[in-house]
Formats: sequence, structure tokens, C-alpha cells
Amino acid sequence: MVSPFARTCIVAAILLTPLALPAYYKYLATELVIWGLLAVSLDLLIGFTGLPSFGHAVFFGVPAYVFGIVATRSESLPISILAAIAGIAAVTCVVGYFGTKTGGVGYIIVTLLCSFAVFIITLTWTSVTGGENGLYVPEALSLAGLSGNVRYLLVAAIGVAIWLWGRKLVSSNYGLVLLGIKANEPRMQAIGYNTERYKFQITVIAGAIAGVAGILYALVVRTLSADLVGPELSTEVVIWVLLGGVQTLTGPVLGAALFISLKQVLNTVSAYPIFLGLLFVAVVAWAPTGLIKLRFSGLTRSGKGQP
Repeated sequence: MVSPFARTCIVAAILLTPLALPAYYKYLATELVIWGLLAVSLDLLIGFTGLPSFGHAVFFGVPAYVFGIVATRSESLPISILAAIAGIAAVTCVVGYFGTKTGGVGYIIVTLLCSFAVFIITLTWTSVTGGENGLYVPEALSLAGLSGNVRYLLVAAIGVAIWLWGRKLVSSNYGLVLLGIKANEPRMQAIGYNTERYKFQITVIAGAIAGVAGILYALVVRTLSADLVGPELSTEVVIWVLLGGVQTLTGPVLGAALFISLKQVLNTVSAYPIFLGLLFVAVVAWAPTGLIKLRFSGLTRSGKGQP
């Protein structure tokens, strides 16, 4: 259990450390916060509820695209943000409804098919989405006009606030119900819980967090492509969560930062996917519960730290 003082130090480090970095790394840190939010949102589904979403990029990319499409046509930031929020509500409710109605493997199939469907629509609906050329958010309707420090602090403050709220949610009675559903859903139903309703609610909550990350991505990066809604990103997010450690909320952020940082470093090597794959295999072999829990394994094996 992390003490409140330690948590405060972690939050302060996240908010303040990148301010001393050069401009490029400050921008990269801003982007990592956004990807971390996306990873946290998936951990709520996989880690705490046992809902394996393999189309999670839809929750991220659809609001980003809605924001970009409306921004290029309305030239109004409030209208663009409201439209993106409406996009979040629509996609989370639709995917949540059909995903939880099917349940089990059906949840995987529904989310994966949604990702493929939206990916194809994004590529083919060229007049609206830009197709393979993508979409560019106007500079005037983005955070490009802010300094690197202000932009980072704004995004990091939103990210930390959502992360803290997520920790409070999963440690509450509601979070215990989610863990009960993951552990033994029939038993939770037997004692009177409407598990379908809880799974729908957490899908909407997780999708909303991913949608906020998508809007922030559109505001910061400004370049939108079909990959943002496709199965490749959805698969990568699952890897981030498993790499860092499920059911922790902190581990997925670590996993996302490590995976993306290595991708940046190795992108000049033609075989970099092989190196990333080997890293993931190594983590699964030596730290099956994720990197965030790796530091406890030695204590456990030696008998230290046992109650």
C-alpha cells in the first residue's frame, strides 16, 4: 500500500520533472501522459472486471476524429469539444450494450469487430476522415499556441486527476463488486448483483477515460490517422497493460511509457518489432504479473516480507 506522502511525491514528480527537459522530450512526456490514460482505462476493464477489450482504440480514436472533423468545419473549440463528448457517449454506450449482452468471448468479438469496422470506415470515408491521408486539427483550435510547460502541466493535471479518481473508484465498494465479477460472476449474480449493469457501467467509464485521452491527443498531436481506431493500437494497449501489470492502474502507465519509449529508440532499426516482441516474451517469462510487481518477487521467494 502506497502511503499518502509517497503518492504525493509521485504526483509531484510526474508534474514537475519534465519541466526541466528539452522541448522535444517535454512534448514526448506530454504524449506519454495521454497514452498512460489510455492504458489506465483498459486496466479498469481487463484488470478489475475481467473484460478483455480488443477494440479499445475505438474509444480513443472516435472522439479524436469527431473533434477533428467538427473543428475543421465549425472552427469553434467549444462546439468541437461538445461534439467529441457526444461521440464518447455514443460509442461507449453502443459497444458497452452489445459487448455486455454477449459477455465472455462475445465481449472480445464485439470490441474487435467494432475496431475493424471503424478502421475500415475511417479509411474509406475519405471526404470526411481524410482516408489514408488522415486529418489535421487546425492550429488555432489546439494547444499548439501554449508553451511546452503550460501544455504539459495542463495534460498532466488532467491525467493525474483521472488516475487518482480511478484509484478511489477501484478501492471503493464499487471496485470490490467489479473484482467480485472478475473472480466469480455467477456467485455475484446469486447474491443479487446485476452484473450486466455493472459491466455496462464500467465499459462506459473506461471508454470515457479513453475518449478524454483521445481528445487530448487531437489537441496536442493534431495529426489523426486511421491507426488511432484500428486493431493494431488496440492490441498494443493490451500489451502495455500486461507489460506493466494488471489490476494496478500504475503498472499500465509504466508499461505504456516503456513500450513507447523503446519504440521511439528502436524505430530506426528495421527489425524493431522483433526486439519489442522478445521484450514482451521476457517479461511474461520472468515477471508474469507485470513489471510493477517485479520488485516484490525477490522478497517473496526469500521469505522476507511475508506476514
